[in-house]
Amino acid sequence: MFVLGGLVTWIIGKTQLHHLLRKLGDMLRFKERVSINEEFRMTQLLAEKIKKANYVPDVIFAVFPGGAMVAEWLSRRFLSDFSKPVPVQLVYVITKRSSGGTKSIVANVDDKFSMTPSLSKNPEILLVNDIARSGHTLEAAREFLRGYSTDKNIKTATLFRHKISSVIPDFYTALTDRVINFEWKQKGT
Repeated sequence: MFVLGGLVTWIIGKTQLHHLLRKLGDMLRFKERVSINEEFRMTQLLAEKIKKANYVPDVIFAVFPGGAMVAEWLSRRFLSDFSKPVPVQLVYVITKRSSGGTKSIVANVDDKFSMTPSLSKNPEILLVNDIARSGHTLEAAREFLRGYSTDKNIKTATLFRHKISSVIPDFYTALTDRVINFEWKQKGT
């Protein structure tokens, strides 16, 4: 009887967590300023989508700086654990932006600084960023990674996907038409 009670409690807890994460995704869709705690919870929601698709990356590449925290949380907390994290590598993308600073005009990987590990042939790569605004940054990083794996083995994940993005990430938590500001990136916060 004790085991049955524990099982029922576990099922209810899982169901409630899924419902709460879905509500969080709906709520954050309309945000313009995202706190570090909200970013953490969105990463949890992103991980749930990745797990639901049964996708297991061999390595996570993070577009620096926006994807770095997301990749670390996925690696050590949500897709694996501290004892055996998914390896994380950084991709540095140089982006020329519009005068408002939000729309990317040109994006190129700075391969002088991008770390390229000794990867197995055609690894499963998860390319992570915090947002796909125009899609240029994500596409430049993906093009760079095609030198290490086949296109079908490279999946992309972002917390937000802007409606104007030319790239639709394989995994994302919220579709938005707003200018998103992450508080940790802002001066004086």
